[in-house]
Amino acid sequence: MSNTQEKRAVLEAKADEAKANLAEEISDIKQIAKERGMQIAVVGGVLAASYLLYSLFSGSDKKESANKEEPSFIGSAIKSYAVALALGLAKDKLLAYLQSLESEQARETKQD
Repeated sequence: MSNTQEKRAVLEAKADEAKANLAEEISDIKQIAKERGMQIAVVGGVLAASYLLYSLFSGSDKKESANKEEPSFIGSAIKSYAVALALGLAKDKLLAYLQSLESEQARETKQD
């Protein structure tokens, strides 16, 4: 082989290696973006559900101004308890999900 062909072969090998490294890095970035997106979606879903539950149980100002009646103490207590229970359950689910992600990442780190 001539000197030019040898240089070309070396350069092509380096290019293939760089291409493989780049593909691996892109794959890692995609995986991280997918995990972060899932975390954001879960947190957003929990927040949206919490807000909907809160607005459902708290009622709106329009309804209260139309009904000049005072809400009962028992009704208010039940609403507050239901909202607190829903938020507590949402918090527990979110913490469990985040712990599972953390343990999954720890397992992946041990495998590498």
